[in-house]
Amino acid sequence: MKMRRSKLASLGLAALAAVALFPTTAAADDWDTCGKQSGDLAIAACSRAIDSRRYMGQSLARLYTARGVAYQAKGDLDQAMADFNESMRVDPQYARAYTTRGITWYRKGHLDSAMADFDEAVRLDPKGALHYSNRGIIWRRKGDLDRALADYNEAILLDPKDDKAYYNRGVAWGLKGDLDRAIAEYNEAIRLNPEYAPAYLARGIAREIKHSLQEALADFKMYSQLAPSDPKGSEAVERVLKKLSAQ
Repeated sequence: MKMRRSKLASLGLAALAAVALFPTTAAADDWDTCGKQSGDLAIAACSRAIDSRRYMGQSLARLYTARGVAYQAKGDLDQAMADFNESMRVDPQYARAYTTRGITWYRKGHLDSAMADFDEAVRLDPKGALHYSNRGIIWRRKGDLDRALADYNEAILLDPKDDKAYYNRGVAWGLKGDLDRAIAEYNEAIRLNPEYAPAYLARGIAREIKHSLQEALADFKMYSQLAPSDPKGSEAVERVLKKLSAQ
């Protein structure tokens, strides 16, 4: 997945369907922009669509959720939370709002609130792979790796192409001490998404622990290329080069 793709796209929100039977071209453009774009462009389009009063029910809830995701990506968690809350008020059955609010709770450090939202998303939409994958992260943070693995397994069963679910399952296996299974999961995440930087870093760490230093070095170099602003990559490269020179 390219880094320039919007956070909205990574959360799996598709372009939304309008309630109005014959929306104007401008209204249709705002609807499409709200669902497909990110940042200020998406926020402005979502706001115009909301203010147009052309939408109601789940369609309106989706607009609030889409705008909340755009705020979330900008780091404005309070405004994102307000939009997710409004989405739930408009349509309490819209599962995506609970998942996205759960992510906001997680980023605020409120794990129990995040868990409650992911539980509700699963209840409302038991076939939604993203809900299980997100809940698995909370179980992992709480130290319950078996429940985390169970949720990642369900997410992958529902969406076998979810690279992040494989990555997260790899992290869980690594924490359980099974580095071979962790590496296998990272391999699959990278196969599905060759530009998924965190998988290279995690695989490199696992390989370094297993003393496969040349392979670890290659992973850290790839991570540095994909995430040049993160110093962890260059630091890992230097560390492994020192180990190799000492052999």
